[in-house]
Amino acid sequence: MNSLRIESEGVAFVHARRARIAAWAVLIGGVALTAAAPVLVVLTQWAMVWAVLFLIGHHTSPGRTPRRGSARPATVAVEKDEIVVAQAARTTRLPRARLEAGWIDGFAGQHHVVFRDRGGDAAWIRVRGAAEASALLRAAGFAADQHVFSTRLVSVAAERLTRAERVGLICLAVCMGYPTAPIALIALWSGPAALLAVTLAVAVPLLAYPPLRLLGARTALVGTDGVTIKGFFHRRLIPFALVTGVSADERGVWLAHPGGARTLLPTMARMSKGSAAAGSAPASLAASTEVLLARVREAMAARSGQGAAARFAALDRRGRALAEWRSALGALVRRDGGGGYRHAPLDADDLASVVEDGAAPVERRIGAAMALSTAPDPGHRHRIRIAAGACADDALGAALEKAAEGALAEDDVERALRARAR
Repeated sequence: MNSLRIESEGVAFVHARRARIAAWAVLIGGVALTAAAPVLVVLTQWAMVWAVLFLIGHHTSPGRTPRRGSARPATVAVEKDEIVVAQAARTTRLPRARLEAGWIDGFAGQHHVVFRDRGGDAAWIRVRGAAEASALLRAAGFAADQHVFSTRLVSVAAERLTRAERVGLICLAVCMGYPTAPIALIALWSGPAALLAVTLAVAVPLLAYPPLRLLGARTALVGTDGVTIKGFFHRRLIPFALVTGVSADERGVWLAHPGGARTLLPTMARMSKGSAAAGSAPASLAASTEVLLARVREAMAARSGQGAAARFAALDRRGRALAEWRSALGALVRRDGGGGYRHAPLDADDLASVVEDGAAPVERRIGAAMALSTAPDPGHRHRIRIAAGACADDALGAALEKAAEGALAEDDVERALRARAR
């Protein structure tokens, strides 16, 4: 991790967590007041509807951008455990352990580096150009080959249905659901409560799953090994080995596959029937689309392309039991009279490069990590942890981490391979 210090013309903060907490407070308060005095529903229903719509919007729309004019000059310093933003009025510290994503954005026609934490809060740091932006991301550990990039995708409904169709679906749900809620409450208060409670406990999750999967926002995780699309209890991994090209249009980023098939990473909701098929890219793309397109290209470029080299075939498992595979890897690095890594056919840097290579086969990367688990230099194990953090596939990242620690189990390998077979 490199230290870096830059002077920024403007840094702005987006406090999404505060707004979300306020919406939940309004919603819970409205429910409590209604339960205590049902007659107050005439007043509280509008506050609860606003809170619900706000929370739905938060989970189904792209992240908020800063308010115009809210940025202030600052000195930004990347230190070992935190990013320090020193402005005239205050100093803000961003713990690196809480940051989940970092990327370059072209907000308001200026280059910005954005750091977002797990709560959704973000710091938008204006930089002087793409070179300074890349240097800041790398110093903070968020370059394409260092960290998984995550961005919000629109819901399945927003991807496949036009605006008119979505409005009609919402109106239908409101017309059907609004009178149903009071009836359910009356039945709960007057009928056999235990039986009704059991029925609701079983029926509600079953009935809620399809619409939640249809309406819930999704997340794209871009790593050196591929892209994972995460939805409501659903996950799909698209390895870069199955991607022949990448392009973008007004709807999002398209990944091309062998045979002509394509997968859309939708950053914008579908507006009309005419936008159903991918066409030529418009004159200007949405900022969220440009950011995702650039990050996919960076991740694909970060793949060294050496994964299929024959000289690394000795790391492959080839059907051996885990203990036998581990023993063979130990013999590999002790070859040539026990000279260690310095005289081995594959030295420690060779092995680390295989672990970092997103194009290498899964078992080969795991094998290289196991071989490095006894490396005398702790810096190589640190490289494994960085490579694991740059994997879009959680199962592969976990397997690399455990292999480096000497704690790899058969189930870990099977999970990593199973994710690629879906």
